[in-house]
Amino acid sequence: MANPSHKSEKALITLFLAIICSVPVCQTLLELCRGERIQFTDVFHTFPKASELRQYEATLKEKSWVQQNLRPAVQSLLFEIARDSGPKVVQGLQGWLFYRPDIRFLLEPDRVDLPGNEGAWIKPSPGVTQRESVFRSIERVRGQLQARGIRLLVVPVPGKPAVYPDRVTRRAGNLKGLPSPAQNLLADLQKAGIETVDLFTLFHQERQKTGGADLYLATDTHWTPRGAQLAARAVAAKVLAMGWKPSQTVAFESTPAPVKRWGDLLDMAQIPGFRQAFGMETVACEQIRDPALGLLIPAPSDRPGTYKYPGPAATLLLLGDSFSRIYQYPEPPSLGEAAEPSENRPEQTKRLLPGSAGFVSHLAQALKSPVDAVVSDGGAATDVRRKLSTHAEILEGKSIVIWEFAERDIHIGAAGWEDIPLPAPVNP
Repeated sequence: MANPSHKSEKALITLFLAIICSVPVCQTLLELCRGERIQFTDVFHTFPKASELRQYEATLKEKSWVQQNLRPAVQSLLFEIARDSGPKVVQGLQGWLFYRPDIRFLLEPDRVDLPGNEGAWIKPSPGVTQRESVFRSIERVRGQLQARGIRLLVVPVPGKPAVYPDRVTRRAGNLKGLPSPAQNLLADLQKAGIETVDLFTLFHQERQKTGGADLYLATDTHWTPRGAQLAARAVAAKVLAMGWKPSQTVAFESTPAPVKRWGDLLDMAQIPGFRQAFGMETVACEQIRDPALGLLIPAPSDRPGTYKYPGPAATLLLLGDSFSRIYQYPEPPSLGEAAEPSENRPEQTKRLLPGSAGFVSHLAQALKSPVDAVVSDGGAATDVRRKLSTHAEILEGKSIVIWEFAERDIHIGAAGWEDIPLPAPVNP
């Protein structure tokens, strides 16, 4: 006599396989009916490389009818029933949202780097961890800059849950900060004589103060203007302690520029109605302006992701990611509306909301000196150096390069930590 449990298991397996197979079958039939090319056959046209396979997978996902039509409905239903916010977003307390990779970075161990990892500078020997591989990468950048007479200052930015664990879960109690694996990297860099700024200790200390403003946005992965300003002042103090002196001083002006904006985590969830469930945040930005040249924003002639001070040459260059971009440069997906009408150049306020109010401008104000910048969202590990490698003139005349990156990039930096040579000097 057949075991009834075996029948139910077979039925479940059959149903599971049918569901899995129905997606590509339905997609293929739909493409045939539309007279379109069958997408899944693209992989057979040439022998694919690893990067091409990732692009192939992304194209399949983008063209999938199920992805475009059924998935949003299912995610919306799961959010309504179980408050499930999807694979990237974690709902915390008090209306706060967190980026899941930020939490994973704090909890997962430092994994062994894989030999042949395309993000490695040099093929690591057995047993070399990701943090050690990143350390070697930074050490090599320091050496390349030293050969040009330029000093390096490394600034890892704490992730939101490292500073606000008590907003993630009640189990954190009243804990005002968590130790981060990035602090071990900082210790390694300091032992090697590489200059760093410890924002982790600074932000943890700031949280101990009563009545202090939040350092991170509730529905975004990034810091508030207060957090950006604190970081800028700490970096400026370190730059001055390194013996740097401005070749010129600028009396930058500041103007309150409150705005309403959508948090980036609201879009990462990819759930219909998720934005409306949380709403926009009012953000108290402070816009920095050069009295003679105006806002510190890229000119139309600047290369994408770069800012070069239009006045006399700056001697500081910032390499950064979206922590350097937010409030500073255009960010259309997050823009809401001006919280108050702006009388000063309303067309700029409407386009940038607010623009020239981020880490770059606050750093320039703290130093009373201009700062050039190359930024890339999620690309501080490698992409900013790719841009730099084709933009030789922005490195000319620099005495210090400030390298800012989010702490999670130690494990999951976009494109890894590739070996990107510096551009050749313009006037050797």
